[in-house]
Amino acid sequence: MDWFDGLSGSPYTVYALIVILAIVLLAFIVVAFRYTRQQRDILRQEELDREVARRRRIRASDKNEVFERDNYTCQICGISKDYLDSLCEGLGDYLLLEADHIRSVSQGGTGKDIDNLQCLCWRCNRKKGGRRTNAEVREMIDYGVEFLYRNEDS
Repeated sequence: MDWFDGLSGSPYTVYALIVILAIVLLAFIVVAFRYTRQQRDILRQEELDREVARRRRIRASDKNEVFERDNYTCQICGISKDYLDSLCEGLGDYLLLEADHIRSVSQGGTGKDIDNLQCLCWRCNRKKGGRRTNAEVREMIDYGVEFLYRNEDS
């Protein structure tokens, strides 16, 4: 007795069902493999993002130490609290200074090393970003104490 006798239809129908089942099973395996690979990539990217955030983070005590070391003076344009206070008493309190990575995080720098940090005003820090050096920004700027002194010499 043939094993097809219990099934209605021809043996080709059974073969077609087996092929369809094999294709569906193969598609399921491929989707499951891609899903696990995608999840692994997502976890790897999240770990990389956490590592970059750890390198970018600067402690408040380190910021204060950098500001004091640099005498609350932008290391690119030279503007400082003292300079602004000399123009108008209390004006220096409005100067927005930021701690900047000399060697950017994208180039492997960290915020843990105080020697890799510098005091910059917000304008210079935005111009510098993670791509430019202090010298490149210094040539671009048209503001700050350094710019004033450069124009007086001309």
